[in-house]
Amino acid sequence: MLPKISVIIPTCNRPELLKKAIFSVLRQSYQDFEIIVIDDGDKLFSKEVVNTFNDNRINYIKQAIRQGGAAARNTGIKAAGGKFIAFLDDDDEWLPYKLEKQMALFEFTEDNIGFCFSTVIISNGKREYLSRLPIGENGNFFEGALDHFSGFPTPTLMIKKYVLDDVGYFDENFPSHQEIELILRISKKYRGLAVQEPLARLLISDHEHIGGQPEKRIIGREMLLRKYFEDFKTKPEILARWYFNLALLYRDDCKFFEARRVFKSAFKVKFRPLYFFHYLSMIFNGKFYRILKHKP
Repeated sequence: MLPKISVIIPTCNRPELLKKAIFSVLRQSYQDFEIIVIDDGDKLFSKEVVNTFNDNRINYIKQAIRQGGAAARNTGIKAAGGKFIAFLDDDDEWLPYKLEKQMALFEFTEDNIGFCFSTVIISNGKREYLSRLPIGENGNFFEGALDHFSGFPTPTLMIKKYVLDDVGYFDENFPSHQEIELILRISKKYRGLAVQEPLARLLISDHEHIGGQPEKRIIGREMLLRKYFEDFKTKPEILARWYFNLALLYRDDCKFFEARRVFKSAFKVKFRPLYFFHYLSMIFNGKFYRILKHKP
């Protein structure tokens, strides 16, 4: 009999973290699942970790070459036998009732409800805080995804398999922000369910991750902006904030000409003194910012 849920865990050379992630799935109060571990690393540590559990519900797939998280997740989706797809990164953990809570709400919903997500506990090793849910009316989260793309943490997502078969999988052309691009694609066509409590714990640390690579983050945001620009144009407040946050990334990467250009786009769409001030600070090629950044 096929499992109800396929849990997809991409991993890359982080055996100790992977072990904790798998354990957090195995201790779930809801047990009708399979686990698909996709190894995107160049060592065999992950296979050894999987073998230590001696559980036939855990399937191990080794990528032939390193392709990144989006490709690894897509490999898992293609191999999945469940009607519901859930995702867990190897450096994150589920709380014990995660699957039970979501399935109780999600399993017998209408076909136009395609995904479910929740808040999450974010931990940096020193303190913990809760994420916030994006605004959604009657299950329509598309505008919320445009405005608050960090509100759909991948380790809390559960998506009906036919939805992914319909709209497509993760776009591997994106160097970053593949998760929110998928959510935008899904939420444009399907409604969602938000669980008003944390169901996972996310670890924010110094280990390697895309979020710590400014150039990839910039390219990913530029690609998102181009792909959904017609939707952003209908929401000037949101579009201006997107421009502003993109300009901050350029500034922090010391690309001051690009930062000035995008700050200007922000206040032209929706004038705010904050946007205009940052634009002025870039006029002399970031001289003001350099002074502030290096001030003792």
